[in-house]
Amino acid sequence: MQARYRLTHNSAFNYIYRNGQSAANRYMIIFFTKTRYFLKAGFSVSKKIGNSVERNRTKRRLRESFRALIPRLNQKYNYVIVARDGAKTATYAELSDAMKRTLQKAGLIVGGQAE
Repeated sequence: MQARYRLTHNSAFNYIYRNGQSAANRYMIIFFTKTRYFLKAGFSVSKKIGNSVERNRTKRRLRESFRALIPRLNQKYNYVIVARDGAKTATYAELSDAMKRTLQKAGLIVGGQAE
């Protein structure tokens, strides 16, 4: 995912946690809030998920799933994706599908139905 799409400051994460809405599934929780600028996203994987190898693998899969959806997402929102324990054992296809369905359910995919 390109650097221009990344949330980098802890204060931005905290703002979205406090003021945003959320949508969840068994693999992740997606927090989102409106922004005056353009889309940014942050990813959080707790130490409860496992060791650094498992956390980084999970975060890479989540990032790639999100990156593929960027052109179809509402660009006026910031997102924070928090991995749940089930994300550790999920395949990339399962994570990607779950992310699409959850974003669609929240009404964040522009143009209606996700593929």
